[in-house]
Amino acid sequence: MQHANPQFDCSQLSGDHDAVRETYAPRMVIHLSLVPRQTVSWRVVADCEVRAHGSRVWLTRIFSPHDYWMQVGDVIRIARGERIWLSADGDRPVEVTLTSEYVERRRLLRRRPLRWLRRLLDILLPLAR
Repeated sequence: MQHANPQFDCSQLSGDHDAVRETYAPRMVIHLSLVPRQTVSWRVVADCEVRAHGSRVWLTRIFSPHDYWMQVGDVIRIARGERIWLSADGDRPVEVTLTSEYVERRRLLRRRPLRWLRRLLDILLPLAR
């Protein structure tokens, strides 16, 4: 394996750690295929960027009185909790991507200590019968 090409050069990471974190931050990308003459509703669970691919896309937001006509490559930033409606403009299916930073789910980790505390209290303080 002496002649194998390296797949990743770690020397690229030896610079500024904040810049590295921004560059290599884990991201989640959701691909939506929009069928012509159908509207899709989506509630955004994390701040994201919506990007149109292939053709024009109609987008409307719950907190905005304006409609947006996104051309190919246009990006609109959507805040967490917003509801958006998307539709393809034309007779062909269109792809839309929603890109956000990966958000770790921490609710499960918060519940476990409470569950352990309840079990400990059940063992130490049994109910009087």
